[in-house]
Amino acid sequence: MKFSVCVPNYNYERYLVRTLKSVIAQRADFEILVSDNASTDGSVAAIRALNDPRIRLRVNALNVGFAGNLDRAARMATGDVIIMLSSDDMMRDAALETYGRVFAAVEPDAIVSGASDIIDPDDRVIGRIGPDTELWRSEDVVQGLPVPPGTTVYRAPARVLLKRALESLKSPFNFLATGVPRALYERVEGYGGGRLVNPDKWFNWNLLGVASYGYYLDAPLFAYRWHNANQTAQQSSSGALKYLVDQYVSTFELAGGLLEKAGLSRTDVVRAFVERDIARHGLATLARGDPTKARRILLFGAAAYPGQVATNWKSWALASLLLSGPVGKQLSKLVYRARAKRGDSEGR
Repeated sequence: MKFSVCVPNYNYERYLVRTLKSVIAQRADFEILVSDNASTDGSVAAIRALNDPRIRLRVNALNVGFAGNLDRAARMATGDVIIMLSSDDMMRDAALETYGRVFAAVEPDAIVSGASDIIDPDDRVIGRIGPDTELWRSEDVVQGLPVPPGTTVYRAPARVLLKRALESLKSPFNFLATGVPRALYERVEGYGGGRLVNPDKWFNWNLLGVASYGYYLDAPLFAYRWHNANQTAQQSSSGALKYLVDQYVSTFELAGGLLEKAGLSRTDVVRAFVERDIARHGLATLARGDPTKARRILLFGAAAYPGQVATNWKSWALASLLLSGPVGKQLSKLVYRARAKRGDSEGR
């Protein structure tokens, strides 16, 4: 089995060589496909200096955006399985070796994802990304796959995962740790350019529309780097509006076939958007001390789906707390802490 490790890059010279070396060290058949998105730093020179025949480099004449660059990298692939690895993240030892064994044992149209460490700019582990318990549940646990000792493996039919994902407007897969058969990538025509910060979520929902099963290996075979310029940090600094635009567009662009496979209606998805991305997210944002951003979230929801927001009691609660000023902010903190203890978070 051959892996196509796709590395989209833009001005990550500081981390890029460490990322590529983490792939070069893997014991597997692989190619590394770097799509440089018109970087202005020394990224291209750093890649060429490695002088490894397994690395293929494409340099875009212009910046084609995040989603566009993901597809530029993936369309160079010749391997059986595509893995998208950001140019600041890393693979751990035996990541590809483990994925190779797992892919050989599962359905040919299955998607495999997994956990990852969270590392700081100096490679120190500062946290962990594991399975979302709303999407991967105890009844999904299976035995018998060739994984490292102590690894919990989850397996769920694609239609079940799709239903859970659309009801929560989440992705069940971890971006940097997801292996996708190239044939599935080609069936859904790639990531597309219609999402600002979450092209992988939209891509994964479409994948679930054509896949048979999804798997999640709860072992940190990858490392996600947290720093103030990565995608998550940029999303946070954008005032949540880019994220909300992505979620809103998805509510009306979902194909009827996806909804049918998940057993949901478009109204169900709109209801989930208002409940989670407007009401709960707005309340959590207010509780964290940012009434301006919370107000933006509520106004966005009211403009997008006024009828649904008007009938959602949490949206009314958010509006009332915002009108209450400092008192509302303190009340929202108390409510948020109580909900957090019950495990009822904002649902993002």
